Amino acid sequence: MKKFSVFLTVLGILGLYEICYGWATEKVGPDSANRHPTVAQPDWSKGIVEVLRHQSRMYSIWVNGNENFYFMADPSQINELLVLFSKARMRDHEVVIKSAKDKRKVKTFKKDPVDYNVNLQIIGGIALAVYRRGDKVDTFEPKLTIYAGDDDVLLKHLKLPENVIVNCDIKDCNIKSKITKPKRKLWHGQVQFEDSSPAADFEHGLSTKITLWEKGFEKGILIGKVSHKGFFKAAFSENEIAGLKKGKSRLTITVGNYLTAAKKTDAIFPVKMLALEKDKAKAIKIGRPKFYYGRVLFEDGTPAFLDNDPWPGAEIMLSFPYAGSVKPDSQGYFKVYFTKEQYEKVKVKKSGKNIYIPNPSEKGSSTARVAYPVSLLSQDKTKAGVVKIPRPKLPKRQLATAESKIGKAIPGFDNIRFEVFQKNQTKDKPLLVCFWDIDQRPSRQYIRILEKQKDVLQDKNIVVLAVHSGTKQEKEVKKWLKKNGPSLTVGMIEGDPYNTLLAWGAKGLPWLILTDEQHIITNAGFSLDDLSLVN
Repeated sequence: MKKFSVFLTVLGILGLYEICYGWATEKVGPDSANRHPTVAQPDWSKGIVEVLRHQSRMYSIWVNGNENFYFMADPSQINELLVLFSKARMRDHEVVIKSAKDKRKVKTFKKDPVDYNVNLQIIGGIALAVYRRGDKVDTFEPKLTIYAGDDDVLLKHLKLPENVIVNCDIKDCNIKSKITKPKRKLWHGQVQFEDSSPAADFEHGLSTKITLWEKGFEKGILIGKVSHKGFFKAAFSENEIAGLKKGKSRLTITVGNYLTAAKKTDAIFPVKMLALEKDKAKAIKIGRPKFYYGRVLFEDGTPAFLDNDPWPGAEIMLSFPYAGSVKPDSQGYFKVYFTKEQYEKVKVKKSGKNIYIPNPSEKGSSTARVAYPVSLLSQDKTKAGVVKIPRPKLPKRQLATAESKIGKAIPGFDNIRFEVFQKNQTKDKPLLVCFWDIDQRPSRQYIRILEKQKDVLQDKNIVVLAVHSGTKQEKEVKKWLKKNGPSLTVGMIEGDPYNTLLAWGAKGLPWLILTDEQHIITNAGFSLDDLSLVN
C-alpha cells in the first residue's frame, strides 16, 4: 500500500533502524556493514555523502529536504570530518564553531536524547525550494557546525583544510581561516521553451537545472532550478561574475527529470542574460524535450479517470523509475519524461506493478495492482500502448447512505448492457432486478437461487434481470454464469457501478428490487426468503 501526497520524498538513509512519521524520517546510528550505505540525493553537493557515512554519526533526521546529521566525534574524527567536508564540491565550505552550551536539544521519535558535538545540515528538496522563494543572498550549501567544550583542548587539535571558511562564535577564539566568504548579490535568469512557455513542467516530472562549472573541476555545482514561471535566481560575487564573463567558468541548462544528471556539454546559459532585477532578465529559449505517452483504461473501455470517487481526491496514479509519478488525464492518457539512456535502461527491465488504484476502505491510500510496461510507451501519442485496469471496488459503507427509491420509477437501463434483451419483453410486466457481484459469496448464492426459482417467477409474469456490479472482467462472469445461471437474463454495468447503484437506491450487494407493471419500485433490499411472498 502506498499513500500519495502532493510531493514525493526520496528517502535514502538506511542503518540500525529507521522510523518514518509523516514527512519525517529518522535513523539512529551510523551505516552498518551489513546494510546499504547512505545514498546521495540528486540535489546534494557532490561528495557530501562521504561525510554522512562517517562512523561517528549518531543520529539523522530527514524532514522535507531539511536534513540534519549529528556526530559524536573525538578530535581526530572531527579532523576526518573536516577533510571529507572540504572535498565536497561546493563554492563555500563553511564551518561554524560554537560553544557546547549553544547546542539545541535533539531527541529521537521515541524521545530518547541524542548527544553530539558536530552537526551537518543539508538543505534540499522541498525545504530548499521554500528557502529560495525569498530574497536571501545565499548559496544554501551544507554547513558544518562544531560544538567545542568549555576549554580550548578541542580547538588546539583542529586541523583546518585550506578551503574551509571558519566562523568561530566562541569568545576569545583565535581560529581564523585563510579565506572568507565572498560578498554576493542575487542575480536573476529566465529560461523558456521555444513556444515562450516556462521551461518547467512539474506536473509531469520535468524541470530545468542551472549548474556552475569551473575550470579544473570535473563536477559541477547545482546553483538553482527554473521555477514554474520560468525564472531562477542565484548568488554571485563580482569575481564570480567576472569569471563567467572571461570563460573561467560557465553556467549550463539541463532539462530533464529529477534524476537527470547535468553535463558539461549541456546548453550554456549566457552570463549576459543575468540581471540584478528580475524584470530585466531576458529569456533564453531552448527546445522542448519529447515526452513518452501511455494510456490507462478501465476494463469496460472507459478512461481510467476518477472524479472524487471512491473518496474525495481519489486518483489513479502511475510510478516509473527516473520519471516519478504521474496521473492519467480525463481521456486516460499520461506522459512521462526519460532521457534516451534512462529509457533504454528501464525498457529492458521486468515491469513491476506500478499502477496505483485507490483503496475504497481507506481514504488517502492506494495500492499498486497492475503493471504498465515501459515498452508500451511511445513518443507518438496516437501509438501509446493501452493497459486496462479494474475499477476501485465499491465503497459499501457509502452505499449504505443511498436514498430509498421505493415509490419512484426505475432510472432505466441506458448504462446497463444486456446480451439478449428487448424492451418489449418487460413492457407492462413487473421486474425483479438483482444487483450482484461474483466476488461475493452471498451474491453467488442469490444467482443460484434465482436460477432455480426463475420458472416460478415467470409463471407470476415477473421478469428477472441480474445486473453484475463488480469489477471482474465480463468473460469471467460469463464463464461462471454458464454453469450456475445459464437461463438468467444478465447485464453488465457500463461506466461507474457506484453511481448506477446509487441511482437505483442500492444500499449494498446483493440487492433485490421489485417493481409493478409500470416499473415503479414497490420493494427493495428484501431477502430471498421474501420471494415466496411475491404475488
